[in-house]
Amino acid sequence: MFGRGRKRQPDSDERELTIEDLITLERYEEAEEKLKTRLKIVPKDLHAHLRLAEVHVALKNVHKALDEYIFVADSQADDGFFDKAIAVLSKAAKLAPGDEMLPKRLEKYKRMKQLEKRRQLAVEGLLSNTSTRKQAAGNQKLEIELLWNKIAKSHLVEKLSAENLKKLFSVMKMVHARTGKVLAESGSQVPVMYLVVDGVVEAYAEVNRRQVAIRSFSTGDLIGDSALLERKAWPAQYKVTDAATLFQLDRQGLEDVMVGNEDPIAFLSVLRLQANDRDVAVSIQRLHAT
Repeated sequence: MFGRGRKRQPDSDERELTIEDLITLERYEEAEEKLKTRLKIVPKDLHAHLRLAEVHVALKNVHKALDEYIFVADSQADDGFFDKAIAVLSKAAKLAPGDEMLPKRLEKYKRMKQLEKRRQLAVEGLLSNTSTRKQAAGNQKLEIELLWNKIAKSHLVEKLSAENLKKLFSVMKMVHARTGKVLAESGSQVPVMYLVVDGVVEAYAEVNRRQVAIRSFSTGDLIGDSALLERKAWPAQYKVTDAATLFQLDRQGLEDVMVGNEDPIAFLSVLRLQANDRDVAVSIQRLHAT
């Protein structure tokens, strides 16, 4: 009765102060020690790393604060949270306005963010493509992600907007070509172009009555741009010399991509940018002139 046997609650002065309490009380050295102890137990606690960065700022340990901010930003970027990474690094950049590496890191995150958006929409386009779905064995999503990984560093992916990539990959026909397959004969008027995903395609021409290899094409290369976009003849014979996977764009597919395109001139410029057919034609002319 009358409370006998009840455990007395500790006074506020007796209870252990939390990290947040210590920061509020501006007892930063103690907060730093608690945060370091916490991070020994859970090294990837990003919230703790951020709080430690703020404590270092309060203690005027700018370099230590930058290390924490960069660790958090890199971790967030690795997990695909690019907006958060950019926000954290922007805060860090204000601490060291003369640091040349931080703006470069920020630009890297922004490029990664753009690439991720391109990846998402390109994969959506590939998943909506009937020919890709049919030829992707088993786990379609995994197969298509593998296709994306092969072409992710191509100039086409780098230069086209995410929306145009989605439209393009939704209409291009996926083709598996065995070794020895001729994609186009020299002088033919077949209006198609190819994006090489993997394998090797070789351009051959007859020079002084013998077949000469002019140039080989592999992952990320576009061939047939002059045949499709300018309605010119293929300048050489294009033959698969190592079994290849390609995406084929024909005239109907091109027209479908162009419908509603906000900047058709820029889109066509990207398709023409490599100018591989022109280079092959120039090489052949030089060989004939020697």
